[in-house]
Amino acid sequence: MLTEVFLGIAILAIVLPVAWMLVLAVQPAKNIVSGDWQFGFSLSNLQSLFAFGQPFATQYVNSIIIVAGTVVLCLLVGTLAGYSLASLGWSPKMTAALLAVAAIIPVVPPMAMVPGLYSTLQNLGLLGSIPGLIMLNTVFNLPFTVVLMKVYFGSVPVELREAALIDGASELLTFRKVMLPVVAPGAAAAAIYTAIMTWNEFLFGLTMTSGGTTSPITVGIAALVQPYEAKWGEMAAAGSITAIPIILLAIIARRRIVTGMTRGAVKG
Repeated sequence: MLTEVFLGIAILAIVLPVAWMLVLAVQPAKNIVSGDWQFGFSLSNLQSLFAFGQPFATQYVNSIIIVAGTVVLCLLVGTLAGYSLASLGWSPKMTAALLAVAAIIPVVPPMAMVPGLYSTLQNLGLLGSIPGLIMLNTVFNLPFTVVLMKVYFGSVPVELREAALIDGASELLTFRKVMLPVVAPGAAAAAIYTAIMTWNEFLFGLTMTSGGTTSPITVGIAALVQPYEAKWGEMAAAGSITAIPIILLAIIARRRIVTGMTRGAVKG
């Protein structure tokens, strides 16, 4: 009984803030700042976000492009690296060293690396650009993709690859036509995890761009808090719209995410 009570409290603690955000998103400004509990319905907050000259729509598109670019790069490099580590006869010591490096990168606080990354992007001419943010998000999400894909490729029976090679297929053709379709669920899990992490990324968007139309949507929402004004209604509307894609993605792909994480934990 006590477990159910705590579970119910936990669910309420998660659901109530989201529900309150949705309510605020459609409230007129006077209802939000009023001391009384007044409720109405207005789309003025959404209209303000998408008004001509406002950067919200551009920031939303920026985030979509950053997520798409990061996922493509992580899958392209991660699947090749995972296949190589699992199937091409790397020595156990070298494999362990590479996996150790891949495990260390995600636990390094990104804030500690900001000065070096800022200087690197500046020297490459990518500071404040979408390709620059794609590169940074790829660097920090690629290790997880490599480890996960290495585990998936390692779980495929060796005989499958050997049969393709004996039949005359090249290594690249074996990877593309035989091995890759088998590990497609793992690739999907890696893609979904990368998409969620990239969509929620805030630090690099804040420090590597000048804001406005150059920044992702996470920075755009934070910019609604001004020194002398907090646009609560617009913040709630922006948060609601921003949360929709990632919530839908998490719901649709929850089984693949759990399967991928669990398999990685057991066999990694």
